[in-house]
Order: sequence, then C-alpha cells, then structure tokens
Amino acid sequence: MIAVIAGTGSLPTEACKKLVQEGKAFFVVCLFPEENQQQLQAVIGHGIELVAEKCFKAGTILRKLQERKTKQVLFIGKVDKNNLLKQLKLDWLALKIMGSLVTRGDKDVMEALLKELASNGISTIRQDEVLDGLLVKPGILCGELTKTLEASIQLGIKTALTISKADIGQTVVVKDAMVLAVEAIEGTDACIQRGLALGKEGVVICKAAHQEQNKSYDLPTLGPKSLASFKPGDVAAIAWVASHTLIAEKEQFIAQAKELEIMLIAV
Repeated sequence: MIAVIAGTGSLPTEACKKLVQEGKAFFVVCLFPEENQQQLQAVIGHGIELVAEKCFKAGTILRKLQERKTKQVLFIGKVDKNNLLKQLKLDWLALKIMGSLVTRGDKDVMEALLKELASNGISTIRQDEVLDGLLVKPGILCGELTKTLEASIQLGIKTALTISKADIGQTVVVKDAMVLAVEAIEGTDACIQRGLALGKEGVVICKAAHQEQNKSYDLPTLGPKSLASFKPGDVAAIAWVASHTLIAEKEQFIAQAKELEIMLIAV
C-alpha cells in the first residue's frame, strides 16, 4: 500500500491520476483540506480512501500508515512551512524528530522524518519517479533570450543553487544582473512579491534545487498558478534547473507565459 502525503498545488492531483492509471493501491493523507480536498476527491473517486483533518499530529499520521500496512510513501505538493506549523501539532514523534536535530531547516526535518519512516519499514518514493513526464529538457520554451536576460539568469541560477544548498530557499528574483530578493521561510510567493516591489517591472525569476537534493520531496514546481498574480510587464523571464524542476500543465503554462510576454527557459 502506498500513502500519498498531499500538500497544496496541482501536483498531488497529477500524482493521484498517475497512480490510478497504473492501478496502484494507495490512499491519500490531505494535509490542507481547505485547499485541495475537493480536487483530490474528484480524481480518486470514492473507491480510494482520503484522510483529511484540520490538524494532524505526526504520530497520528504514522499510526494511520501502520494501520493500513503502508510500505511506501509519496510526499507531493507544496508544503509551506508557515502553514504547516499551524496545521501540525507537536506530539511525542514530532518532539523526538525535532529534538534529534542540530538545525531545523526543511532538509534536516525531512531527512529525519524519512529516517523515522524507514525505521518503521516504510520507504519513500521519489517524486520524479511518479511524475517523470513533468520534467522538461533544457532549452527555451517561449520568448527570446537577450544578453541582458542571460546575465540575470546566470546570476539568479547561481544564487538559487547556493541558497538551496544551504537549505534556505529555492527562488531568487533578479533584475539587470542584481539580486532583488532571496526566498527564505516566507515562501516563494512572498519572495517574488518582494522582488516585484523593488524591481517594479521586468524582473527575472530563477528556481533551483541543489543537485544532490533528495528527490523524494520538495522538488521545485512551476505551472499556470505560478503566473496567476502577474500583469504583462511584471516578469521578463522565468528560469529553472531542468533536471530538478517539475512543470505542471506545461501547455497552459507556456500559453499564459506568451500572453504575459514572459520568456521561459530550462537550464
């Protein structure tokens, strides 16, 4: 039995569709039911169990996995740390995991969690194993790469790789080869809005994950929802590391980028 631990965004529904198509036995733990419970239920129907509560305890989730004889877990979807801290209640398991850590960055917490699951006979499925079709090859998807944009993208990707390796964040906003905003605990959306507030228009957004990052969780994701808050002229380009970024609803993503005159490039 597979347990899908679903965050927000479109990836959980994409993953559930794939598992349904493959005839896999699975159930879903919806961490943020107010965000996507209805969408998930529509995909899996009523023949597959969906567990949704307003607040979860780490020990409760582990018990649900054990009761259902779970052998594998897929962590998928966005898990904003600010929201997660509101949703999760500390219990014996959470205190055990947190108490074992010297630092409490996303990577440290997740690696400790995976280790705890493994000690209970539960392995973790890599996100790109299920959603390999959402990776795109390096190249320009739309728009034109100018020398000015290329300089900003090189700086942005380099900086994004650095902060990702340091477990700070994955997104950097650049303009005219100057870093405007770096993602930390506030999350991607807040980082981009801060960059736009400083750059006003024509900013470049770069996303990257460290090349040695565990692909079992938290691969960066882009898609139509990434563009929803932008006006024409706000963003000149979006760049990402091709091997470590999932692109949801690619055709719609490209179409919306063209309307907003945003160049898309996988590097």
